[in-house]
Amino acid sequence: MSRLRLIFSFRRLVHSFAYFGATLAAIAVFVLVLMLAESAVYLVTGLPVSVWAMVIAAIAAAFGFAPLVQSMQRALDRLFFRHQLDMLAAIRQLGAGDLAQLPLQDIESALLERIYNVSHRRYVALDERNRPDGEWYAFPANAPMIDEQAHDGRHETYDLCLELPDATGEAYLWLGPRLDSWPMDSEERASLESLAKFAAMSLEHARLTHQQAEAARLDSLSRVTKQLHSHDLKNRLHDLSFLAHHLGSGKLDEEDVARMLTAIKKVTGRMQTLMQRMNDPNAPVDLTITPIDLVALLQRSVRDRLWPESITITDNYQLLPAVAGDNDQLQGVFENLYDNGVQSMQRQGRIHIETRLVKNSANEEMAEVRISDQGCGMTPEFLKNRLFRLFATSKSNGLGVGLYLSRRIVTAHGGMITAQSEGVGKGSTFIVQLPLWQDKHG
Repeated sequence: MSRLRLIFSFRRLVHSFAYFGATLAAIAVFVLVLMLAESAVYLVTGLPVSVWAMVIAAIAAAFGFAPLVQSMQRALDRLFFRHQLDMLAAIRQLGAGDLAQLPLQDIESALLERIYNVSHRRYVALDERNRPDGEWYAFPANAPMIDEQAHDGRHETYDLCLELPDATGEAYLWLGPRLDSWPMDSEERASLESLAKFAAMSLEHARLTHQQAEAARLDSLSRVTKQLHSHDLKNRLHDLSFLAHHLGSGKLDEEDVARMLTAIKKVTGRMQTLMQRMNDPNAPVDLTITPIDLVALLQRSVRDRLWPESITITDNYQLLPAVAGDNDQLQGVFENLYDNGVQSMQRQGRIHIETRLVKNSANEEMAEVRISDQGCGMTPEFLKNRLFRLFATSKSNGLGVGLYLSRRIVTAHGGMITAQSEGVGKGSTFIVQLPLWQDKHG
């Protein structure tokens, strides 16, 4: 206690010099401003002495006195009390946004390290053993551990225990001795209590950020799982059911059976490809580039597909030079665009397919495929900001994966996929542009 009084008195004595110095400076300012003001008043009015000049000088000295005292006290603290808690620096450290960006298992140790740095303590610890799944955290890691019941604010190895109450249970911040071994005064204790409250808020924010991110990931996974039945797999299973029904009817000749078996192989292959892509939508796209008759590919994909009875297909094919592409990957892209059109029209309506030769922004000739539907359409905002992004969809039962994958495949070919829509309920047109074989390999 005697040492505490000594340190407390010494700091007060040092701060008194700040008041003394500030008083001398204020007097100097008063005299200087008074002389200038008197000179100005005399120049204007001819009066040798003016009350206004004294008022102006007093106001100038008074306004400058308090800031000057505070500045001098801070300077003396930095000179004589280097390990005093700087709350501004503490807030900058503990409120740093990067705390929430750390791995979840590193948040507590990083927070304690920052408290350790700003509080100038030999060690700090966080005791959450009274919370569900709570633990004892310390920095440095070899800091002494205390008994779980010792939360009365006193311990032989720690100077201070601050409670951090929470709805999930109690937690305590333990602060070890100061690095300079000086005792703690009432001002520092109040600052540390504020520091503890701010640290608790930073810790809760970082944990909540991780929980929200995890919830978003789980929601995406749940959404994928729940929507698979209404996406490509459902369509493929419907195709298989249709084929199995006809094979079991006993009314097919050998040629029809062979055609059905070929269709089954294509459907199962499509399902395998889909599951591989769903497993990792960002996996590298491996292409086997060959010259492709794009019109023939489209005609074959339409002919071999099992369309719902209420869907009508129209076309306007312009003959095209061979394109440089992967036959299976491109067929998957077009089948996905067919699926989108069928789903957006609730399995009834018209799909129009058109091909043409166009020039891109670099004045290079490209083969263009336009697939239009009469479905739900898209808003300008969705077209501009969300289309082709993972999990983005304008359909109530859509998944938002197919178009993302289609863009990656088309981009890997050196092409481009875009879309147009006049608005909600007015249908959509998807435009795929692909490079020509002669330009890439001619």
